[in-house]
Amino acid sequence: MKKALLLVVLSFVLAFCAACGPIRVVPPKDTGSSSSIPDTDTPTPNPGGIGEGYQIITVQDALELCGDVGNITTERYYLLVTIDSVLNANYGEMNVSDETGSIYVYGAYNEDGTVGYAQMEDKPYKGDTVLLYCILQNYNGKKEVKNAYIIDFEHAVIEDDGSYEQMTVAKAREAVAGEKVKVTGVVAAITYANGFKPSGVYLIDNTSSIYVYGADLAGRVVVGNTVTITATKAYWILEDEKSNAALHGYKGCNQLEDPTLIENDQQVSDFNTDWIEETTVKELLETPVSQDVTTLVYKVNALVKKVEGTGFTNYYFFDIDGETGTYTYTQCSGGDFAWVDQFDGKICTVYLCAMNAKSSATACNFRLFPIKIIDENYTFNTDNAGEYAVKYHAIDSFQTSYNANPQTLLPTTVSSELLGFEGATLTYTSDNTSVAYFDITADGAVFNLGEYGTANITVTGEYNGKSYSQTVQVTFKAAETYEYITVAEAIAVAPNTDNSTVTVKGIVGPSVVNKNGFYFFGEDGSVITVLVASTDYFADLNIGNEVILRGERERYVKNDASAFAGQTCIVNAEILVNYYGNYQYSTAKFVETTCAEFNALNPNVDYSTTVFVIKAKVKLIENAHYTSMVLIAEDGTEVSLYLSGAGQYSFLNQFIGQMVEFEVAACNWNDKDNWRGCVLAVRKADGTKVLNTLNFDSY
Repeated sequence: MKKALLLVVLSFVLAFCAACGPIRVVPPKDTGSSSSIPDTDTPTPNPGGIGEGYQIITVQDALELCGDVGNITTERYYLLVTIDSVLNANYGEMNVSDETGSIYVYGAYNEDGTVGYAQMEDKPYKGDTVLLYCILQNYNGKKEVKNAYIIDFEHAVIEDDGSYEQMTVAKAREAVAGEKVKVTGVVAAITYANGFKPSGVYLIDNTSSIYVYGADLAGRVVVGNTVTITATKAYWILEDEKSNAALHGYKGCNQLEDPTLIENDQQVSDFNTDWIEETTVKELLETPVSQDVTTLVYKVNALVKKVEGTGFTNYYFFDIDGETGTYTYTQCSGGDFAWVDQFDGKICTVYLCAMNAKSSATACNFRLFPIKIIDENYTFNTDNAGEYAVKYHAIDSFQTSYNANPQTLLPTTVSSELLGFEGATLTYTSDNTSVAYFDITADGAVFNLGEYGTANITVTGEYNGKSYSQTVQVTFKAAETYEYITVAEAIAVAPNTDNSTVTVKGIVGPSVVNKNGFYFFGEDGSVITVLVASTDYFADLNIGNEVILRGERERYVKNDASAFAGQTCIVNAEILVNYYGNYQYSTAKFVETTCAEFNALNPNVDYSTTVFVIKAKVKLIENAHYTSMVLIAEDGTEVSLYLSGAGQYSFLNQFIGQMVEFEVAACNWNDKDNWRGCVLAVRKADGTKVLNTLNFDSY
């Protein structure tokens, strides 16, 4: 009987509600607050209707209620504000304001706190007016809104004021920085910042592609939406990289910023690919950074590789040689590219772009971003094996100009397990054998230069009766004459002065780690660190080459006032002459020591021009977010190596746990109170060495 009566009453209530329209849910206020509500006996009305009937406080009131560090209110308050920006569309982090000030919102939910911002079917965005019901706190000195319920909101009316020029994406790419543009295109991909926060989108129309930086826009769209936006043209470079980028002619990432969403069709469509140029990963990476190709999508065949690290995952895109490539740019430790896992180990069709370029004093290298990957069961056409052999294994071995005989060993056969062929042949001919000629040996063809002059070299690749040829012109001329000093004399030059430019002759030694350079040796065993002006030099440089170089003799420290010795080096070095050769660097001044003695070296005394011989083992350290390597003596004493990750010392993996001799240079690049090591080589028991070729292998 009671249940029946209850059902009758409930039916009456529901019918009454249906007749009267939707009921506004007003969460009850908490009681027992430790804070006081501003004296507002009557609700603050809003001309637009939002907030009418609620006891609203201002942002200025909210900031006062946040109180001192550690304070959090037990009572909730109503705020009527405008959203200035959505910082994280996953959690509803926002900056909001009214006429009295602005405040940060840590997270937002629906009107009763049961649905997170990301899952709300309709939600407020940048520019919208919103009524929040929230807790206030002072978290570590930051006054903020916490656990905000979105009681009501009103979307801002977006109108084009006529100051934005409608144009295609291709025209927007050509626009000057600061120009206001209006474009329509398909959202082809969404990028993510730390914490998986949507940070921007790639927009593609029938003419081109461009990146649009804007967290609010990225949080409002899905891949496949066709949108119209207004935005401002920009070329983005990380602030502390701008001077370095200018050295290499890099303008920055071609993008749009401060976007406003005008229209969204809410449909899912494929982006147009008719305009997209086909290229290779190799050609893309070899494109000069001075060319404005960032955020421009290309179609390539690429080998996709997933490489697990400790606390991160790298996704590589290699050319079909399986070697030429680099990894994807990520701010989420690779987690934003988990969708790529299904393509691991396959050669796929990849719509790929250079997102931006990492700029340092010594290099400016593209960082890649995959837009779309299609597994089309790629099969290499072996009719093209000869062409592949020429382009990937031979033609890049030649330069256009030489000052000395390189005596380069070139392959005469090429095989590829990845591509499924074996024994493609390579032959080399010269139209002027007095200038350029080849000696055929059991190991390959040795390229030699004789008299000064010019010769056309033709490289022919052949496989199964199909051949391909390519010709390159080389010039052999006398090297310019330079007055130079020895490495020992360069070390003695006063650093960081107007007269510190030095021209030095010596032997190229093993690689520096975590810097773009190498160790440079004199005949007497003196050694100095060299940082090159351009990583392009590594393409024609090998350990053991005799060269003349010019650069600035510098005491490298982060703080000029530092009392530490820092690093004695030559920076911004350019290779003037390469006499080639394969000379052994002198070890005459190497010093035998122990791990304990190395650690005791005084950081105020310059040991950066000394190489030590240390007997120890390699120890690999793997933690949740980084990897490292150290040298460890029998007594447990460890010598730290200067690195950014253990991968930079992968050549030492074979010696983990073995007691061997290491040639170790002392280095201090960051004003530390101790010296760290850079391993130049490992001395094996049979008298041979394994050299550190890191930078030489990378270019």
